[in-house]
Amino acid sequence: MATTAVSGSSSTTDVKFVDKDKIGLAGLQSDTFLKLLIAQLQNQDPTEPVGNEEILNQLSQMRSLQSNTELSDTLKGLASSQQITTGASFLGKSITGKNQDGAEITGVADRVFVEDNTTVIGIGEDKVKISDITAVSIPDTTP
Repeated sequence: MATTAVSGSSSTTDVKFVDKDKIGLAGLQSDTFLKLLIAQLQNQDPTEPVGNEEILNQLSQMRSLQSNTELSDTLKGLASSQQITTGASFLGKSITGKNQDGAEITGVADRVFVEDNTTVIGIGEDKVKISDITAVSIPDTTP
């Protein structure tokens, strides 16, 4: 967490920035759930304590959420790798598609990269999103 001093006309205020992966559900980890569970047990009503079944249910939900988060991260990584692999198969081939301005272009793919979580094929100075490719062919190399 970064702290930045912001000075106004008459005072200075410390502003704390939080990484986006530490906000909401993305910021919750298993130790966070355990701390909440311990706090719940410490602050429960002694005349009506939480039953073992409810505690086990909460632990099960915590494990399920953690597993789902890990699975989601793994699937995102696999999808990204698959798109890069698909993009690499276009290298050296003539492709037709729409560039970032919406104009149709044709040229030989010379690079593959990820931009804003989207796989992009480079054709000279232009770039085409992999989803905007309309045709692929082997370039004519005869003089």
